[in-house]
Amino acid sequence: MVPIFKPPFTTIRWLLGGLCVLLALGLGLLTGSRPGISEETALVSLTLPPDVDLPVDASQLSSRPHQQPLPETLPALARQAIAHYFATGQLLPTPEGIPPHWRRSAGVFVTVSTHRQPRGCWGSLQPSSRDLATATIRAAVGAVSRDWRYVPLRAGELETASIQVAIVRRVVPIVSVEGVDPTRMGLFIRSGTQGAVLLPGEALTPEWQLATARRWAGIPAEQPVELFRVEADLLHEF
Repeated sequence: MVPIFKPPFTTIRWLLGGLCVLLALGLGLLTGSRPGISEETALVSLTLPPDVDLPVDASQLSSRPHQQPLPETLPALARQAIAHYFATGQLLPTPEGIPPHWRRSAGVFVTVSTHRQPRGCWGSLQPSSRDLATATIRAAVGAVSRDWRYVPLRAGELETASIQVAIVRRVVPIVSVEGVDPTRMGLFIRSGTQGAVLLPGEALTPEWQLATARRWAGIPAEQPVELFRVEADLLHEF
C-alpha cells in the first residue's frame, strides 16, 4: 500500500489563499488589458469632454504657485503645459493676462509628434473650456497621458518633439466625402456612440480618410455613418 501524505490544515489554508490571490490578479489583468472606448475615438485625436477627470490639484488652481511667463503662441503654451505635467503630475494653471484673441471658446486638439510620427493627440470638436488657453492646456496633457494608441512620450523626448494645435472653426454635415480635400479639411464620422476624427492634412485622399476613420472607430464598411467636414486652423511652433 502506498502511504497517503496528509498535509497539515494550515498548509492547505495557505495554498487556497494563494490561489485566490492569483485568481484575483488574473481577473484584474483580463479586465484591464485594453481600454474600453467610452469616449469618441479618433485617428489623431480623442474627444475630451468638459469636466473630464484629468489629474489636477484644485488648490494649485487657486494659489497659482510659480507662475511662468506667458508664451507667445498656443503651441508654446502646450509645450509649457506638458513640461509642467511631467514635472509635477498636475495641470498647468491657466496663465493670467492671456491676450484677447485667446479668450474665446472653441474646439481644440493638440498633437505631439517625434520624428514625424504621432505620439499622442487629444482634444474636442466642441468647446470644452472657457478659453483657448485652458482648452490647449487640457488637450496637451491629454495627448501625453490619455492616448493609449501610441507609445507615451517620455519627459526626455519633449525637447525634440513637435507640437501642433488645431483650432476648430466649423463642423459641417455632408452627404458624402466627394469634394472633400483632406489636405485642407478634416473628417468626422459617427455611428451611434462610435466616432472618429481625422484633422486636416492627415490624409491625401478622401477615400483613405473615410476608410481609416471607420477602422479607428471600429465601424464596419457596410454600416451607415454620419459624415461631417471639419474646418480648422493649424498652428505650429516654428
